[in-house]
Parts: sequence; C-alpha cells; structure tokens
Amino acid sequence: MGENKGGCFSVTIVVCIFLIVGLDVIAGLVAIQAEVAQEEVKHMKVWLLECKAPSQKAFVLGIIALVCLAAAHIFAVMIGCSISNIVKVLAVPKISAYINMACLSLTWIVAIAGAGILTMGIWTNRESRSKCGFTNKHFLSFGGKVCFFHAFVSVLFYLTTIISKKCPL
Repeated sequence: MGENKGGCFSVTIVVCIFLIVGLDVIAGLVAIQAEVAQEEVKHMKVWLLECKAPSQKAFVLGIIALVCLAAAHIFAVMIGCSISNIVKVLAVPKISAYINMACLSLTWIVAIAGAGILTMGIWTNRESRSKCGFTNKHFLSFGGKVCFFHAFVSVLFYLTTIISKKCPL
C-alpha cells in the first residue's frame, strides 16, 4: 500500500510542476507577444524622446501575462508551502529547511520583480498616457523573461520543499 502512495505522490509532483511551469511559460510567451504588438504601433523617435501611440493589444496581452504570473506564483506558494512546514523550520534548525526558506524568499522576489516590470510595460500602453516620453526600455519582453526565470525558481522551491520534508539533515 505504501508503494501506491509513493506513485500517487510522484504523479502529484509532476502535475504540480507542469501546472506552475506551464502558467509561467504562458505568461512569458504572452508578454513577448505583447512586446511585438507594442512595436507594431506607429512611433517617431528623436534622440531620447519617443512619440508612440498606445497599443490596446499590448495592454490586454500584458494584463493576461501578469495574471498568469500571479496565478503561477500563487500555485507555487500554495503547493510548496504550508504552515506546518514553516513551523518545522522555526522549531528544528535543518540546513534543508533553511534552503527551502531561501528558495521561498527568492520565489517572492522574482514574482514581485516580474509583476513590477510587467506593470511598467502595461502602464506604457494605457490609453490615457501622454503620447511622448523617454525611450521605451522593452519592459514587456523583459518581464516575459522574468516569467521564465520564475518558472525555474518555483520548481527549485517546490523540489526543496519535498527534500526538506524527507531529508533528515
């Protein structure tokens, strides 16, 4: 019977990792598509100033990417973190538990950075903004790359959670 439980546990791990990675990859790809849509609008560039009309398509795709990143992060934290696991870290000092907490912190840092970068890309495509400003720094495509990095960090966090629960160190 214990063998069956281990098989179910392995399937759960694979499904969770695919869910988290899938959402992050979708967020990254949609953000890159938003950058492409943003580049399609008319613009005129004079030195550091750029006059560009906002792109409604880039705005919507940026919001979709942000929602996918947020969903991936929520799933990663919900699946990989539990109150009992945090209490164990505080009660029993184990190196694997400290590594797990470091990965949890890194997951939060990357998610907040990615959300902030995507938000800046979305903000540049809102309809009410002024038409001219400083050169666009490609926030949407950079935010998409951060989404891909979030997938890696989330899987790392998830794996360290499993290791910290099984490892006696």
